[in-house]
Amino acid sequence: MFGTKVDERSVVAIVADGMIGHPGVQSGRLVPVLVIDCTCHTALETLIHAHKDAPPGDVVCTWGWSRFSRKVVYLALQFKQPVATFATIPFDVSRQGVLVESILNARAVYLQPTSSGARVSEGMDKPKIILEVPATASFPIWPDLYRRELETQYRSQGLAKSQAKVAAQQHIALLRDVQFRRRPAQDCQSET
Repeated sequence: MFGTKVDERSVVAIVADGMIGHPGVQSGRLVPVLVIDCTCHTALETLIHAHKDAPPGDVVCTWGWSRFSRKVVYLALQFKQPVATFATIPFDVSRQGVLVESILNARAVYLQPTSSGARVSEGMDKPKIILEVPATASFPIWPDLYRRELETQYRSQGLAKSQAKVAAQQHIALLRDVQFRRRPAQDCQSET
Protein backbone atom coordinates (compact mmCIF):
# COMPACT_ATOMS: atom_id res chain seq x y z
CA MET A 1 0.00 0.00 0.00
CA PHE A 2 1.93 2.99 -1.28
CA GLY A 3 5.16 1.23 -0.38
CA THR A 4 4.20 0.67 3.24
CA LYS A 5 3.00 -2.48 4.90
CA VAL A 6 -0.48 -2.72 6.42
CA ASP A 7 -0.23 -2.99 10.20
CA GLU A 8 -2.49 -5.95 11.00
CA ARG A 9 -3.35 -4.38 14.38
CA SER A 10 -5.03 -1.48 12.56
CA VAL A 11 -7.25 -3.66 10.35
CA VAL A 12 -10.97 -3.41 11.07
CA ALA A 13 -13.26 -5.93 9.37
CA ILE A 14 -16.57 -5.01 7.76
CA VAL A 15 -19.31 -7.31 9.08
CA ALA A 16 -22.29 -5.67 7.33
CA ASP A 17 -23.04 -2.69 5.14
CA GLY A 18 -25.86 -0.58 3.82
CA MET A 19 -26.70 2.96 2.81
CA ILE A 20 -28.44 5.88 4.45
CA GLY A 21 -29.94 8.85 2.61
CA HIS A 22 -30.91 11.99 4.48
CA PRO A 23 -31.65 15.41 2.96
CA GLY A 24 -29.39 17.15 5.49
CA VAL A 25 -26.34 14.94 4.83
CA GLN A 26 -24.22 15.08 1.66
CA SER A 27 -27.02 16.93 -0.21
CA GLY A 28 -29.37 13.98 0.25
CA ARG A 29 -27.13 11.47 -1.49
CA LEU A 30 -26.97 7.88 -0.33
CA VAL A 31 -23.97 7.42 1.96
CA PRO A 32 -22.51 3.96 2.60
CA VAL A 33 -22.62 2.61 6.16
CA LEU A 34 -19.96 0.12 7.21
CA VAL A 35 -20.75 -1.94 10.30
CA ILE A 36 -17.28 -2.68 11.63
CA ASP A 37 -15.94 -5.08 14.23
CA CYS A 38 -14.06 -2.98 16.80
CA THR A 39 -13.43 -5.92 19.16
CA CYS A 40 -9.68 -5.72 18.56
CA HIS A 41 -9.64 -1.96 17.99
CA THR A 42 -11.13 -0.42 21.12
CA ALA A 43 -9.60 3.01 20.41
CA LEU A 44 -11.74 3.28 17.27
CA GLU A 45 -14.88 2.34 19.17
CA THR A 46 -13.99 4.88 21.87
CA LEU A 47 -13.58 7.52 19.16
CA ILE A 48 -17.01 6.73 17.68
CA HIS A 49 -18.65 7.00 21.10
CA ALA A 50 -16.72 10.20 21.89
CA HIS A 51 -18.16 11.88 18.79
CA LYS A 52 -21.62 11.68 20.35
CA ASP A 53 -20.77 14.46 22.82
CA ALA A 54 -17.90 16.19 21.02
CA PRO A 55 -17.47 18.19 17.83
CA PRO A 56 -16.19 16.30 14.79
CA GLY A 57 -12.49 15.52 14.93
CA ASP A 58 -9.79 15.47 12.32
CA VAL A 59 -9.24 12.47 10.08
CA VAL A 60 -6.94 11.92 7.12
CA CYS A 61 -8.24 9.37 4.59
CA THR A 62 -5.91 7.55 2.23
CA TRP A 63 -6.74 4.87 -0.33
CA GLY A 64 -4.20 2.15 -0.86
CA TRP A 65 -3.54 -1.09 -2.67
CA SER A 66 -0.86 -3.71 -2.95
CA ARG A 67 1.64 -3.38 -5.72
CA PHE A 68 1.40 -7.12 -6.36
CA SER A 69 -2.32 -7.81 -6.06
CA ARG A 70 -5.34 -5.69 -6.81
CA LYS A 71 -7.83 -8.10 -5.23
CA VAL A 72 -8.02 -6.06 -2.03
CA VAL A 73 -7.91 -2.28 -1.63
CA TYR A 74 -7.69 -0.36 1.63
CA LEU A 75 -9.07 2.79 3.19
CA ALA A 76 -6.58 4.00 5.80
CA LEU A 77 -7.97 6.40 8.41
CA GLN A 78 -5.68 8.44 10.63
CA PHE A 79 -7.70 10.13 13.37
CA LYS A 80 -6.14 13.05 15.21
CA GLN A 81 -8.95 13.94 17.63
CA PRO A 82 -10.94 13.42 19.80
CA VAL A 83 -8.95 10.15 20.06
CA ALA A 84 -5.69 9.69 18.17
CA THR A 85 -5.81 6.33 16.42
CA PHE A 86 -5.25 4.66 13.06
CA ALA A 87 -7.55 2.18 11.30
CA THR A 88 -7.36 0.32 8.01
CA ILE A 89 -10.48 -1.04 6.33
CA PRO A 90 -9.89 -3.70 3.65
CA PHE A 91 -12.31 -4.13 0.72
CA ASP A 92 -12.40 -7.27 -1.42
CA VAL A 93 -12.77 -5.74 -4.89
CA SER A 94 -14.90 -8.58 -6.31
CA ARG A 95 -17.39 -8.62 -3.40
CA GLN A 96 -17.19 -5.09 -2.00
CA GLY A 97 -16.24 -2.98 -5.00
CA VAL A 98 -19.67 -1.37 -4.94
CA LEU A 99 -18.86 -0.02 -1.46
CA VAL A 100 -15.63 1.57 -2.64
CA GLU A 101 -17.38 3.08 -5.66
CA SER A 102 -20.16 4.38 -3.40
CA ILE A 103 -17.74 5.92 -0.89
CA LEU A 104 -15.88 7.66 -3.70
CA ASN A 105 -19.13 8.95 -5.22
CA ALA A 106 -20.62 10.14 -1.91
CA ARG A 107 -17.24 11.41 -0.66
CA ALA A 108 -18.33 10.14 2.73
CA VAL A 109 -18.84 6.99 4.77
CA TYR A 110 -20.54 6.15 8.05
CA LEU A 111 -18.74 3.87 10.51
CA GLN A 112 -20.99 1.96 12.90
CA PRO A 113 -19.43 -0.36 15.48
CA THR A 114 -21.07 -3.74 16.02
CA SER A 115 -21.85 -2.61 19.59
CA SER A 116 -24.37 -0.21 17.96
CA GLY A 117 -25.96 -3.11 16.07
CA ALA A 118 -24.82 -5.91 13.80
CA ARG A 119 -26.97 -4.47 10.99
CA VAL A 120 -27.38 -0.93 9.75
CA SER A 121 -31.08 -0.97 10.68
CA GLU A 122 -30.25 -1.95 14.28
CA GLY A 123 -27.98 1.07 14.71
CA MET A 124 -30.14 3.87 13.31
CA ASP A 125 -30.29 5.83 16.58
CA LYS A 126 -27.09 4.48 18.08
CA PRO A 127 -23.50 5.77 17.95
CA LYS A 128 -21.91 5.97 14.52
CA ILE A 129 -19.82 8.61 12.79
CA ILE A 130 -19.78 10.03 9.32
CA LEU A 131 -16.41 10.74 7.77
CA GLU A 132 -15.75 12.98 4.82
CA VAL A 133 -13.59 11.21 2.25
CA PRO A 134 -12.53 14.24 0.22
CA ALA A 135 -11.60 14.29 -3.42
CA THR A 136 -8.03 14.96 -2.28
CA ALA A 137 -8.01 11.35 -1.03
CA SER A 138 -7.39 10.36 -4.62
CA PHE A 139 -7.57 6.81 -5.87
CA PRO A 140 -6.22 7.00 -9.43
CA ILE A 141 -6.28 3.27 -10.19
CA TRP A 142 -9.87 2.71 -9.01
CA PRO A 143 -11.97 3.51 -12.12
CA ASP A 144 -9.96 1.14 -14.32
CA LEU A 145 -9.62 -1.50 -11.58
CA TYR A 146 -13.36 -1.58 -10.85
CA ARG A 147 -14.38 -1.53 -14.51
CA ARG A 148 -12.07 -4.48 -15.23
CA GLU A 149 -13.41 -6.41 -12.23
CA LEU A 150 -16.99 -5.89 -13.42
CA GLU A 151 -16.04 -6.96 -16.94
CA THR A 152 -14.49 -10.14 -15.52
CA GLN A 153 -17.65 -10.86 -13.53
CA TYR A 154 -19.88 -10.34 -16.57
CA ARG A 155 -17.57 -12.50 -18.72
CA SER A 156 -17.83 -15.30 -16.12
CA GLN A 157 -21.63 -15.09 -16.56
CA GLY A 158 -21.25 -15.84 -20.27
CA LEU A 159 -21.13 -12.41 -21.89
CA ALA A 160 -18.76 -11.78 -24.78
CA LYS A 161 -15.90 -9.35 -24.18
CA SER A 162 -17.63 -6.44 -25.96
CA GLN A 163 -20.92 -7.16 -24.16
CA ALA A 164 -19.15 -7.32 -20.80
CA LYS A 165 -17.55 -3.93 -21.47
CA VAL A 166 -20.93 -2.34 -22.17
CA ALA A 167 -22.54 -4.09 -19.17
CA ALA A 168 -19.78 -2.83 -16.85
CA GLN A 169 -20.25 0.75 -18.06
CA GLN A 170 -24.01 0.48 -17.60
CA HIS A 171 -23.54 -1.03 -14.14
CA ILE A 172 -21.39 1.91 -13.00
CA ALA A 173 -23.75 4.47 -14.57
CA LEU A 174 -26.78 2.91 -12.85
CA LEU A 175 -24.99 2.80 -9.50
CA ARG A 176 -24.14 6.50 -9.79
CA ASP A 177 -27.67 7.39 -10.88
CA VAL A 178 -29.21 5.64 -7.87
CA GLN A 179 -26.69 7.07 -5.45
CA PHE A 180 -26.93 10.66 -6.66
CA ARG A 181 -30.71 10.88 -6.48
CA ARG A 182 -31.55 13.42 -3.84
CA ARG A 183 -33.74 12.46 -0.89
CA PRO A 184 -36.51 15.04 -0.40
CA ALA A 185 -37.29 16.23 3.12
CA GLN A 186 -40.64 14.39 3.28
CA ASP A 187 -38.82 11.03 2.81
CA CYS A 188 -36.84 11.73 5.95
CA GLN A 189 -39.98 12.55 7.91
CA SER A 190 -41.69 9.34 6.85
CA GLU A 191 -38.82 7.28 8.29
CA THR A 192 -39.32 8.59 11.83
